[in-house]
Amino acid sequence: MRTMYDALTARNILKKDRRPVMVAGYIDRIKYAPWSTADWGFFPDAIKVRIVKKASTNDGHVLDVEPGDATPAEAPGWAAMRRRSGFAHPVIYCNRSTWPKVKAAFAAQKIEPPLYWIATASGKPEIPAGAIAAQYLLDVEPGIDISVVADYWPGVDTPVHKDELTGVELMERITVTPPNDRQNSVRLNLSGSAGAAVVVRPRIKGDGVARPMWVGNIFAWGSDKTGVGHNPTSTPGYDAKLVSHRRFELPGAVWADLEYSAAEPFEIDIVG
Repeated sequence: MRTMYDALTARNILKKDRRPVMVAGYIDRIKYAPWSTADWGFFPDAIKVRIVKKASTNDGHVLDVEPGDATPAEAPGWAAMRRRSGFAHPVIYCNRSTWPKVKAAFAAQKIEPPLYWIATASGKPEIPAGAIAAQYLLDVEPGIDISVVADYWPGVDTPVHKDELTGVELMERITVTPPNDRQNSVRLNLSGSAGAAVVVRPRIKGDGVARPMWVGNIFAWGSDKTGVGHNPTSTPGYDAKLVSHRRFELPGAVWADLEYSAAEPFEIDIVG
């Protein structure tokens, strides 16, 4: 999982982290001015998440649903508008108590559920089931919020199809149908490149929640039939439970055996 900062004033993030991995900022205005081009330029290497406050703004990755900004009833219309514009993965930001109202609005309007970024303010870097990110620290000095983000955020971490210039990214997407809900294994064929990786994608159901699954050992081999390491279970504190997409880096691997437990089908992206 990754750390993301957001703030009304972009410079406040620099006081916390000069080279953040991810930042989020506003691109439209209700009361406060949006981030300028110069503000975004403070973070040349960061993954950038664009937030809008108004449901009439046909732009951005995220709609902010909270008092003074968009309402739960407006969220489905914004998501549908963004999809019609070609953005396939709209995200709704709201707090935990508002989340059921937003879900109910999508169900009532018969709009496909979005991804969710939930303000938990729990103080713990934990993403609730059914969300892609969680804002767990609010109003941290000098005026920033801090979120934990899944390893793969569709629409933000958009895979680039393999091309002649890069030779990397999305090679294949496979569907895995578990024979049972116990531990099983699937063999994956990879590129053997330095960017080889897999993204495990639990399915998000109609209510916006993914049923948990677990990924255990990943045994990966190189072209010389020797192990290349990078087994995630060897990482101290590794959490095998997945409730959103997670990327596993396997540089140099040409095939891998991935152990999993799941009660329903899921997808795996082969990248690199």
